[in-house]
This record gives sequence, structure tokens and C-alpha cells, in this order.
Amino acid sequence: MEYLATTNKKASTIKVPDSVTVDGVTYKVTVVVDKALAGNKKVKKVVLGVNVTSIGKNAFVKCKNLKKIEVKSSQWNKKSVGKNAFKGTSKKLVVKVPKKMASAYKKYIKGKGNKTVRVK
Repeated sequence: MEYLATTNKKASTIKVPDSVTVDGVTYKVTVVVDKALAGNKKVKKVVLGVNVTSIGKNAFVKCKNLKKIEVKSSQWNKKSVGKNAFKGTSKKLVVKVPKKMASAYKKYIKGKGNKTVRVK
């Protein structure tokens, strides 16, 4: 299942759920699609559910007030973060990741559009 966009355009915190239920069937949310929140100037924080293993190209491009992303998944790899996913985000952007995965995730996040991003 893919996360396409927020339904609340004024929300400052966006939570991508672990799963969604449609017609009684539960689906894991595994992908934030290309340009999912592109240009959203209201969002300040994004929390990615435990099943999210991929962030698309330009997913958060021009989210200039986005200062914090919390990653709960420990299933990322070098192809998990799309090109320019963080381009145009705050220069103070901090990506909080699972402790065991910090060094690996730093490699995946660096070079994805924000040169000043910090990974904790």
C-alpha cells in the first residue's frame, strides 16, 4: 500500500500509518510515493510507520518548514530513499532513526537533496 498525500493540508504533523484497513482488509503501508508532500509549507514533522521501506523521489521537496522526520522502520536499504527526497526542506532538518540503524541510514539519507540534514 502506498501513502499518496495528506487529507489535512493544514496539519503541521503528518503520521504515515503502519497499516490501513479497507473494506475489512488490512494493508501495510510500505511506500511514500514520489512528490507525496511536495510543496507542503505547513508540515513541520513527519512520522513514518514501521512498515515504510521506501520514500519516493521528491517526496518532501519544497517542504521548507519540515524540521523533523521520525523513521520507525529498520528495513531500509540503499535504494530506500529516492533522488531529491529532502530537497528544499529546512536547513535544520533532523531525521531520527532506529539506534541500531543510524550509521547505515546516514548513508542512505545523505545526498538526497539536503546537504545539512542530521541523522540521529
